[in-house]
Amino acid sequence: MDVKIVLDFDGVLFNSAFEAFTVANLAVAGREEFRQDVTYEEFLAFRAFVTDAWHYNRLYSRAHALPGSSIRDFKAQEMDWAFARDFFEARKQIMADPQWPKVMPPYDFFFLLKPFLIERPEHFAILSTRNVQSIRETLAFYGADVVEVFGQEDIRSRGSKLDVAKAQHWLDPGKYLVVYVDDMNSHLEPFEGQIHLPLHADWGYDKGTPGSLSANQIQTIICSLLTMASKDSR
Repeated sequence: MDVKIVLDFDGVLFNSAFEAFTVANLAVAGREEFRQDVTYEEFLAFRAFVTDAWHYNRLYSRAHALPGSSIRDFKAQEMDWAFARDFFEARKQIMADPQWPKVMPPYDFFFLLKPFLIERPEHFAILSTRNVQSIRETLAFYGADVVEVFGQEDIRSRGSKLDVAKAQHWLDPGKYLVVYVDDMNSHLEPFEGQIHLPLHADWGYDKGTPGSLSANQIQTIICSLLTMASKDSR
């Protein structure tokens, strides 16, 4: 059985919260229909519930705000899709600066894993709610744009992270031993019972739980599985 290690991006490989906060603020700057006083702490609390850029409309909108806890049960309206378009346009403006990835510092876990990403890219994939271009540009900036990337575009077209995983046949019986690393418990829950090892990273944006693992612990698990995969391929 082959090994597939699936990694979240935001909160696992890179600390991208401030970048998203900067982009959102640029998207609403000077527009009366949006709040101009959202604090970083408030943004972080709301971000724990975000799986699509349009969700931020319901934080910044003066007239149509929603609590983060209810956002996943809400169906997007045209105003939300319009916000998402503005959000990604603002991100394009920021990405015009070739040094823009510096606003997203890598976690130690990225540096622990980088040699394995480069040496064994076929065993890895990134599955993220972030758009693919910004993921790839960030990886390229840090010399690691070598793995498959599935982003918000894929999640929108398929429906969820789990649906993307199914479409890639990672969950086919007997095909892969799948590890999925995410810092959000809510993102891991759909994978419970579907894959072999859903691992919660204790260094990201979600609250740690008794089962959360450190970067060194997860690296040890991944190294062991890659060693096993090497032996099986001989």
